Amino acid sequence: MPLIIENIRWVFFDLGYTLINEDGAAFGRLQQVCDSLEELDVKATVPGLVKGLEEASERFDSSPFVSVLNELIPSPEHQEFVRKAGRYPKELEKPYPDAEPLLISLAGRYQLGVIANQPEGTEERLRNYGLHSFFSVCLSSTELGIAKPDPEIFRIALEQAGCEPHGAVMIGDRIDNDIKPAKALGMQTVRILQGVGRLQKPRTDDERPDATVKDLTELSGILID
Repeated sequence: MPLIIENIRWVFFDLGYTLINEDGAAFGRLQQVCDSLEELDVKATVPGLVKGLEEASERFDSSPFVSVLNELIPSPEHQEFVRKAGRYPKELEKPYPDAEPLLISLAGRYQLGVIANQPEGTEERLRNYGLHSFFSVCLSSTELGIAKPDPEIFRIALEQAGCEPHGAVMIGDRIDNDIKPAKALGMQTVRILQGVGRLQKPRTDDERPDATVKDLTELSGILID
């Protein structure tokens, strides 16, 4: 079913690879992983790890990073060593350049919210980005104790918004975490093809979004024009 704009009251966003570009942090961690693997006499390169992440994403693995580690180093002890050494530098994430202009445009037409799997401190990071004031509802998996694709996190967001599912749209990059669970509740869905999640392909109708865009600029054209 195509997106029905006139029904939409609320627009909910994922964060990573939707509003926030995680490339800096992701590549920073992969370089640290390569360095720690070298200490274990395991040869790896950042491009090789990226390829592994892409393949894991295509397979719909719930955590592509964990899948890559499992393939490289079966030992749980060594995996733990690499995880600790490969700290995810959250400070290297940054909003996409068109994120704030998009939110400014949308705020005059819709109520906006966040439904995201994120570590602690999501609202503070949004404040630091200058984006927090746009959102009336902000649900983060760590603070809530519920992570996507659990439908409960979407239900809670809708309850806080006072919105029926058909009056909301979920924007996200992953079919498994964003599109499928939101669609199952009756929300409309838009998939954005950014990050390794872009490589997932719908396998059934319940994984097929109502619309697909390549970036936030194209999303603006759908929701505003």
